[in-house]
Amino acid sequence: MVNSPIAPDELVVRVSRSHARLLELVGRLDDREKDSPSALPDWTRGHVLQHLADNARAFERQALAAAQGELVDMYDGGQAERDQSIDQGAARPVADLREDLILAQQALVDTWGRLTPADWQRTVRFRHARVLDTALARWREAEIHAVDLAVGYRPRDWPREFALHALDFLSARAPVGTRLALRATDDAFSRVLGAGTEVEVSGAVRDLAAWMAGRSTDERLETTGSHVPDLGPWPPDPAE
Repeated sequence: MVNSPIAPDELVVRVSRSHARLLELVGRLDDREKDSPSALPDWTRGHVLQHLADNARAFERQALAAAQGELVDMYDGGQAERDQSIDQGAARPVADLREDLILAQQALVDTWGRLTPADWQRTVRFRHARVLDTALARWREAEIHAVDLAVGYRPRDWPREFALHALDFLSARAPVGTRLALRATDDAFSRVLGAGTEVEVSGAVRDLAAWMAGRSTDERLETTGSHVPDLGPWPPDPAE
């Protein structure tokens, strides 16, 4: 769970902006480009688009269940159904994928709009967290996968507040046995993570966030070590 100073209403506004940006990026694609590789290994852009629509429905599912005092898995059918939907849906025409994304995103935002303040704090099975945390997760999905579409949107285009949120959430990826000092060269941001041998990594704040997210940076990062350290795994999504 990530402590969020963002009020639910403001968070929904931010996610909605990211949703609109995704639709604008998808509008640049034709069917041939949709079937071209994304920035993710073994995934076409079509895979990314199907995942984004399915993920929106999954977070709507979490919110609807939580509002009823229930806990449900992210995907009905689990990981196997999730993977099958992505593989099958990726082959659809880009117009169909875009329409599906429009509907899924709108349904999610509409569901959020009906939540009470108490509902936002209800527990969900996703990360053993709160409904509010699923909205933060959706923000990450929308912004990071917008970069993965590889149609011109880059980490340098991320809103500053998103880069700072991503750095907060991904702090768990700090290498074990390393005192990782992050220092932004274009921002007041700095943070020290973990304990052990100190290594400083510096660069633009959005590039630091991109690196922590496992994405390519726009400019080179500098480090006091022999190389930029390897990060730990992404925080797990499923409840264990």
